[in-house]
Amino acid sequence: MAVPSALIVVYAATYFLSVPGDRHFAIYIRPLRWHIAGGMGALLTGPGQFSERLRARALNFHRWLGRFYLVEVLIGSTGGVAMAFVSSEGLPTHLGFGILAVLWFSTGLQAYRLVRKGNIEAHRQWMIRNFALTFAAVTLRIESPFMLALLHWPFRPSYIIVWWLCWAPNLLVAEWMVRRHRNLLATAAG
Repeated sequence: MAVPSALIVVYAATYFLSVPGDRHFAIYIRPLRWHIAGGMGALLTGPGQFSERLRARALNFHRWLGRFYLVEVLIGSTGGVAMAFVSSEGLPTHLGFGILAVLWFSTGLQAYRLVRKGNIEAHRQWMIRNFALTFAAVTLRIESPFMLALLHWPFRPSYIIVWWLCWAPNLLVAEWMVRRHRNLLATAAG
């Protein structure tokens, strides 16, 4: 997770070095940069949060890094909601991008609420779901070139599909992981 996340962060940093050539992105550069900045911070800090060794050796560092991660999710999802309203290709991309942004925020909020209540296992499950949504930034950059260059799909259908395909399968895999771990715990306890 860490290597592809870091590569996407390097790519995303270009949006802070100059205004994009794409006229649409150039017009909405402020909310786009909010979205990208939050995503960059979440992509950089998220993978380390899953390290059991880090939690065992430096629990306070894990907690502070987790707070930073969730602030980044808040920033990124706020920019994402704003960008969803102005995404190109109409209602399908507005909804795909908007639902991703809302789920990204709400899963992070749920994870935070649960850890504050001391429910560490449920917190861990919601963070898996949340990072699966964070990882949509990576998935999108894999799927989009695949559709355009290798499958030779036209831009419009590729763009519409990728705004759903970049996060929905990630969330399904995360849910499978959560349920599998839950079943393993139940089996071990039973």
